[in-house]
Amino acid sequence: MKALTAMLAGIAMTGAAAMPAVAQEAASGLAVNGAGWRSGPPLEAARAGLSAAELDGMIYVAGGSGVVAPRADFEAYDADLGRWLEVASMPVGLERMGMTAASGRIWVAGGYSEESGSRPIAEMWSYDPEANVWQTEPPMPGAKASFGLVSDGERLIAVGGENGAGGVFEFDLEARIWSAIEAPEGVSRRGGAAVMSDGKLWFIGGASQGAASDQVDVYDPVLDTWSRGPDLPAPRAGHAATAHGGVIHVLGGRSESLTATLDTRLELRSGASSWTEARLTGPRTEAAAAVLGDELMLIGGGAGAGFFAPFTAVNTVDILSTGGAD
Repeated sequence: MKALTAMLAGIAMTGAAAMPAVAQEAASGLAVNGAGWRSGPPLEAARAGLSAAELDGMIYVAGGSGVVAPRADFEAYDADLGRWLEVASMPVGLERMGMTAASGRIWVAGGYSEESGSRPIAEMWSYDPEANVWQTEPPMPGAKASFGLVSDGERLIAVGGENGAGGVFEFDLEARIWSAIEAPEGVSRRGGAAVMSDGKLWFIGGASQGAASDQVDVYDPVLDTWSRGPDLPAPRAGHAATAHGGVIHVLGGRSESLTATLDTRLELRSGASSWTEARLTGPRTEAAAAVLGDELMLIGGGAGAGFFAPFTAVNTVDILSTGGAD
């Protein structure tokens, strides 16, 4: 990827001005603190429903909502250059898809495509950063959108989702075969976030039957067992999440009724029994998050809840040092 970086070093992405957001007070009653955030290089275009993943010291951001159709945008952030680089676009425009890094590649699956409209898809693609090309991969056993896609290094795991296949799927990276995983009732929530931390999959929040949940489910892929993690301080869905160094970060999202957009960040440290809370720079939902070095990045998203997220989308990138900015 560094060779590609050098070739594209002169391509800087400049962003449109972010739309104003109306702050939404958190309902948990916990102490909050908004200090420490700074602005990073904005995306080329404002969008919500996008995804992000870190690979080999680069942050990759894909897709998101467009004015009339999901976007095929694909960008890479080079921290050494301090800018976004334009790399090969995805084969199709996608939003609310799953995205993760594994085996030296970026993997993107499901979501809503420009062809499928309101129907989720099952297709999957992978991106080779050395060759700067995409290739088609085996599709998931069923369609999913607004779900989590993570990897433990040996497999991809797809969990949650809306308007498509329920349950949990895993993809063996060596055998290149999908299969189903047995999961507790309720794990098929939409708009939940999935991260890998301490070797386990954490599926956080999400919504079902028109209301967000505070439930946290934990899957051990080695033992093939499920357990419950500490509940969120309050229900939320449509949030971004990432994990690094034994710390899970949950950012923004929507309230229990799905009508209010949240401006808070939750943090769960390894071994802790409860979450702590801090303030974002403003309300954000359907955003993406990733950690690069000791910096937490909150990317894009919208200030409005649900249907309105694409119409209040921002190109903003907010950066927080995780080395003591709380």
